[in-house]
Amino acid sequence: MLVVLLLAFAALFLPAAAGTAAADPIVPPGANDVVRALAEANARAEAANEAAMGAREQLPVRRAEADRTRRAADDARAAVATARQALDRAYVAVDQLTSSTYQGGDLDQLGALLSSPTPQAYLDKVELLDTVSSANRAVLQRYLDASAAADGAQRDAEARATDASRAADDAARTLEDATRTKAQADRDVAAANAALARLSRGDRALLRSGGITNYPTNIPGDGLGVAALRAALTRQGAPYVWGATGPNTFDCSGLVQWAYRQIGVGMPRVAAAQQQVGQLVDPSQVQVGDLIFFGSPATHVGIYVGGGRFLEAPQSGDVVKVAPVRGNVSTIRRITPP
Repeated sequence: MLVVLLLAFAALFLPAAAGTAAADPIVPPGANDVVRALAEANARAEAANEAAMGAREQLPVRRAEADRTRRAADDARAAVATARQALDRAYVAVDQLTSSTYQGGDLDQLGALLSSPTPQAYLDKVELLDTVSSANRAVLQRYLDASAAADGAQRDAEARATDASRAADDAARTLEDATRTKAQADRDVAAANAALARLSRGDRALLRSGGITNYPTNIPGDGLGVAALRAALTRQGAPYVWGATGPNTFDCSGLVQWAYRQIGVGMPRVAAAQQQVGQLVDPSQVQVGDLIFFGSPATHVGIYVGGGRFLEAPQSGDVVKVAPVRGNVSTIRRITPP
């Protein structure tokens, strides 16, 4: 029997199958069709809302990158202008050398030198260089260097212009994504709220079942995760509200962000971004304070309290509570000091 229980517990932490897009609906034990339908609406709304917040969070990042690459492209264009000015000055010196060589009667050799396909080609003609004085050779070398610098500056400017264009396109797409996902989230949240408003008192009580709101707050142990869990446990009973980050109402990732803020640790706003923070934990090594993620990319998150249970802000119509860990766990992460 003990082996069976251990296997069942471990199964809760098996990674979700590849391609999972969102967390499963949070359906309380004994739910009727009305409550189940609301849970499904809540799951859709949570996924859409998390995606919308994630897109909005990325928008200033993408815009800053676009600004940075645009400035780099402007600097590169200025460098091209400077390099071309240097090339023009070097060309004048070569032109003067041509004139003086003509007057000295060495025009045939220098003419052949300057008519080579590339600047490097005529410098490679050692037999011709032998006819050129050291001073004149320095003039030619400066022209060659200026020509190479101008070519390099032009290539760099073209590459940076491409980067700037790509970054601007990324920012525009992110804005489109943010606008579209926000509209979808608004529709899904409105549908979920409408379904919640139609629930009877008994159905509302059923929705909130399957967990407790009086879990002890004096969790023993050290580490950032345990410290954040202690803070989060003080919010038990706080209502779930879409997009809320505390201190009196929360959504799932808002609760995690608020808890870590209480101990002086910054966390991203949305579950999918929080899913990338800290170190990956094998299911067999899960510890109190670890973050438990659902969906891939994550659309729901909670904090493990031990004994197969975790603290979460579950869904609209429910409150922050400690509940059994459900299936569809996709990732476990542990936040450690940098």
